[in-house]
Amino acid sequence: MSENKIVAYFKSQVKPDEWPPLIWSFLYFYFLLTGYYILRPIREAMGVNIGPDNYDMLFLSTFIVLIFLQPIYGMIVSRYSRKKFIPMVYTFFAACILLLWFLFNYFGNENSVISRIYFVFISVYNVFVVSVFWSFMSDVYTKKQGKRLFGVIAAGGSTGGITGGLLAKFLVIYIGTINLLLVAVVLMILSIIAVYQVRKFANHSGKNPEAPIGGSPIDGIKLTFSSSLLRQIALMTIMSVLIGGIFYYLQGKYVKLYYPDSDARTAIFATINTYTNSLTLFFQLILTPFFLQKFKIYKILGIYPTLMILSFILFGLMPVLQIVLLTTILQRSGAYGIMKPPTDWLFTGLDKNIKYKFKNFLDTVIYRAGDVITQFAFINVVGLFTKNLRIYAIFGVLFSIVWLFNAIKVGRLANQTFQQKE
Repeated sequence: MSENKIVAYFKSQVKPDEWPPLIWSFLYFYFLLTGYYILRPIREAMGVNIGPDNYDMLFLSTFIVLIFLQPIYGMIVSRYSRKKFIPMVYTFFAACILLLWFLFNYFGNENSVISRIYFVFISVYNVFVVSVFWSFMSDVYTKKQGKRLFGVIAAGGSTGGITGGLLAKFLVIYIGTINLLLVAVVLMILSIIAVYQVRKFANHSGKNPEAPIGGSPIDGIKLTFSSSLLRQIALMTIMSVLIGGIFYYLQGKYVKLYYPDSDARTAIFATINTYTNSLTLFFQLILTPFFLQKFKIYKILGIYPTLMILSFILFGLMPVLQIVLLTTILQRSGAYGIMKPPTDWLFTGLDKNIKYKFKNFLDTVIYRAGDVITQFAFINVVGLFTKNLRIYAIFGVLFSIVWLFNAIKVGRLANQTFQQKE
C-alpha cells in the first residue's frame, strides 16, 4: 500500500470533527500503555525468578486483591461522576507505584516479599487501568464510530507498548530497574491530563452529565447474571484467559530453562513485548477496522479462537523454544489486536452500569478468576499426571474449539440485542 493510499485510507475512516477526540484518545492509551510496558518486563522477570510453578499462588493472590477492590471501585463509580472517578482511579495507582519505588529502595530489589507484592500489583494494575479506559471509550464513541475508530485507538496502546519496551531497555542502563517506576508515574500523570481532554467529547445521554452513575457497589456482580449475552461474554473472557494462561505457563517454563540469567530473561521478555506490540499494531490499524466494517461480529469473534487452534497444533508438532515464543507472540497480539477491539465495541450503546460496572468486573475479577482456574484446576492437576508439556497442546485445541462456538454465540446474541435497541 503506497503512502498516498494509506493517507487516503485514514481520511476515509475519520470525519473532520472526530480528529480532536481521536487524537486525545490515542494519546491517552499511548501514555497508559507506555507506562505499563515499562513496568511489565520487571514483573515477568520477577515471576520467572519466583518460579513458574508458583504462578498459581501469585494469581490467586491477585484474584483475592481484586475481590477486595471490586466493591470499593463499585462504590466510587456509584457515588462520583466519571469526571471525578476516572482521575481518582489513576491517581490511586500512581501513588501505589511511588510506594513500591520507595519499598524497593528501602528493602532492596531482590527482596522476595516485595517482588511478590509487585507481581500482584502489576497484575491488578494492568486489568484495572485498561478496563477503565475502554469503558470510557465506549462512552465517548457510538457503535458506528467504534467500528471505524476503535482499531486506531487501540493502536495507541500498541504504539505505547513498543515505546515502553524500547524505553525500558534504554533507560535501565542509565537509571536502573527500580527508577523505571518513576518514569511510569510521569506517564500516568500524562494519561490523567489526556482524560481531562477526552471527557469533553463524551456522550452525555443523561439529564445531568455530571451526576454519578448511582446504583449498588456490587452491580457488576449482579449484572453478570442479568442476561444471556453478559453471561456468554463472561464465559468468553474465561476461555480467553484459559488459553492465554497455558501459553504464559509454557513461556515461563521454556524461558527459565533456556535463559538462566535474570538480565537475559528481562531482555527476552522486552523483545517478546516489542514483537507482540508490532504485530498487534498491524492488526489494530489495518486488519480489525476492515473486519469490523465488512463482516458480521460473530465471524470476527471467531477468528482468534481459530488461530489458537492452529497454534496449539503447531506446538504439539514442534514443542521447541522458538515455536513457544512464536505462538506466545501470536496469542498475545491476537488477544489485543483481533479479539479485544470487537469485544470492547460490543459495549458501545449499552447502559452505563454495564459499561463501567459489569465491564470492570469482567476485566478484573472474572479475568483473574480465569487465571486462578487455569493454574489450580488445570495446570496443577495436569502436572500431577504428566510432565510432558505436549499434553497442553491437546487440551488447548479442545478448549479453543469450545471457545470458538462460545464466541460465535456472543456475536449472534449481540446482534439480536442491538436490533432490539434500534
